[in-house]
Amino acid sequence: MGELQSIGYHGQPMPQAFRRVDPPVAVLVDLAAVFPREPHRSGGYHPAGLQMHSVVEGRLSCWGLCEQGFWWGLVTYDIAYGASRKAVTHWIPSWTLKRRAEPRP
Repeated sequence: MGELQSIGYHGQPMPQAFRRVDPPVAVLVDLAAVFPREPHRSGGYHPAGLQMHSVVEGRLSCWGLCEQGFWWGLVTYDIAYGASRKAVTHWIPSWTLKRRAEPRP
């Protein structure tokens, strides 16, 4: 049996793994898709709890390519809890993002 070929990219040209978005672009983030909930769970309601079930507006500042070849967006958006909000920034799968339509004049 011959030698096994190594696993890797074998020296082919590689695209850049990160693409800056400047200026940042308005996007919609589907939090229910980013943070899926346990199926068949029954739970109570808490008025001051994190609101993780809605679609929120965010600002996309960078695209990043993961090792498996999927695109992720670096997005800053607000998470509401009760009457308060807190901004968070993290990588989100591209399929959960949608470009926000600009308002018409």
